[in-house]
Amino acid sequence: MPETPNPEVVALFALIANRYGGRLTTEQLDEIKKMIEGQVEMARALRVVKLSNADEPLQPFTPYRNDTIPHPTLSPEGRGM
Repeated sequence: MPETPNPEVVALFALIANRYGGRLTTEQLDEIKKMIEGQVEMARALRVVKLSNADEPLQPFTPYRNDTIPHPTLSPEGRGM
């Protein structure tokens, strides 16, 4: 039994096909449809995650220290001495 098309994919693809269909080949349109289907699936996965107003974005801390370049205010080379 064939799968029923997702109305969101159909609407987005129709928008692209109407706007740019005259400049694209059939193969390009097929590839764009696959890309739209992937984007819709990712958006669906994001919508499943429930967030409250108190949920903040994750702020990753990645310390970095580069000992090969002297710091301009801490090294004699940076002070012109």
